[in-house]
Amino acid sequence: MGVKIELNRGLISICNSKLISNCIYTQNEKEIETQNIVMVASRKPHDQLYNDLLLKRKKWIDAGIKSIKLIGDANAPGPIAWATYAGHRYARELDTEDIGDNLPFRREVTNLASN
Repeated sequence: MGVKIELNRGLISICNSKLISNCIYTQNEKEIETQNIVMVASRKPHDQLYNDLLLKRKKWIDAGIKSIKLIGDANAPGPIAWATYAGHRYARELDTEDIGDNLPFRREVTNLASN
């Protein structure tokens, strides 16, 4: 469709029909002619439902709900893989003791040796 994607670049300025961009690694600047710009940037979490539920803790405890947890994009927007991991981890740890940021699995770090 003729779309050019510019990755790993910062935005310095936007003018009428061009923008000035810089490489996030080298800081080298580049002028790019354009008619349209679509920027993908940081997103903010939407945690209002979670906070509202915390205010009604007595009601959900009385209803037999043992815990609630803020996960996925509501906690920290990111790639779909992160949300999938958060959902999977939540399901495995449902109603268990909170382990905080500790990993629920053993992580192996191996050393590579040259021959």
